[in-house]
Amino acid sequence: MGRVDVERINILYLIRTWAIGGSHTIMFLLLQHLSRDRFNIICVPYDTPSKSDDTFVRAMKNRDLPVAPERVPWHSRLDWWKARDAIAALIEQYSIDIVHAHDPQSNVLVGIGRKRWPCALVCSPYGWWTRMFPLRSHVYQWVERSWALPNADRVITVSQDMKQKILRGATPEDRVHVVYTGLDPSSLDGGASRQSVREALGIPQDACVAGAVSRLYVEKGHTFLLDAIRQVSNDIPCLHLLIVGEGPLRASLEIQTKTLGLESRVHFTGFYDDLPGALRAMDIFVQPSILDEGFPTSVLEAQLAGLPVIATDVGGTGETMDLDVTGLLVPPRNVDALTDAIRSLAQDPERRKAMGAAGPEWILNSFTLDNMIAQVAEVYERAYAEYRARPRDA
Repeated sequence: MGRVDVERINILYLIRTWAIGGSHTIMFLLLQHLSRDRFNIICVPYDTPSKSDDTFVRAMKNRDLPVAPERVPWHSRLDWWKARDAIAALIEQYSIDIVHAHDPQSNVLVGIGRKRWPCALVCSPYGWWTRMFPLRSHVYQWVERSWALPNADRVITVSQDMKQKILRGATPEDRVHVVYTGLDPSSLDGGASRQSVREALGIPQDACVAGAVSRLYVEKGHTFLLDAIRQVSNDIPCLHLLIVGEGPLRASLEIQTKTLGLESRVHFTGFYDDLPGALRAMDIFVQPSILDEGFPTSVLEAQLAGLPVIATDVGGTGETMDLDVTGLLVPPRNVDALTDAIRSLAQDPERRKAMGAAGPEWILNSFTLDNMIAQVAEVYERAYAEYRARPRDA
């Protein structure tokens, strides 16, 4: 019998970038591994005053992933209707079957006034903060949760913690799918050696290096990490800190480093496109976030790289770890608890080795890339089939 061609589903990916993070890692994996015979994905970033969207485009091109030439215009909230018109034009131009929005702004743009789109709609809220100030963050999340997500055909999120937050709104539970981020083990195969990374960054080869990988924003808790390193520095003279990432907080973090007298101990890389090399240079991975994380990919990657993890107990972070086997949880904003955890691992190389050895097995058993891709593909198939079966006036 001859081969039967399978109809391709055209999917529009919308993503506004404030800084490269876990949501982008998820998108990279989907673009790389979803069946191209079944899914044709058109990825469209935003045109904003920020340079972060350009950084995302460069990251896509560095991975040989396609980016559409069009952009969704957004220079202020006054561009609401212009942005929606641009999305409507993209849907028509590319004969889109599914729109998948990957960030809060896109979720709201396509969720509110959803009937305009002649296609299925999938939204992905990856992480929400629970904090009192600024109050506008509560307003934004309330709008997304209450007015946008209930209009999506399907919602994909990354943790049970996020699912419970979404269900505080009006989205039916059977539309919300938790898909844990899966990792490709080969993604950490390349990069520079431990020795060469340390040499390039001025880190002694015999140092015990704690490291953090994230954008440098206030919610990531770097100020608390620096205070913890200062408290433990006298006890462990060989301890160094490697901060990988870029963001608006960098200047103030560098000032804090000088004020604490840690200039020779703390190493800032800025934007660093060699994650495997950076992780190899570390002995302990630290995630000191002070606001909720959806399902931090960096913690998964650290465990896959064989690093023991210290992370704050925020959002879905605890779901990423085999507690006390691959990593430790500490309360957020608690410098003393963070200090004690760093000290305990820095002074106990055998425990570090055991936790690091357990990490890859935990990740490969719990968060496989094949499962992630299969689950997302199933959500797309269901959303597409249900939309096609729906009466056109519904």
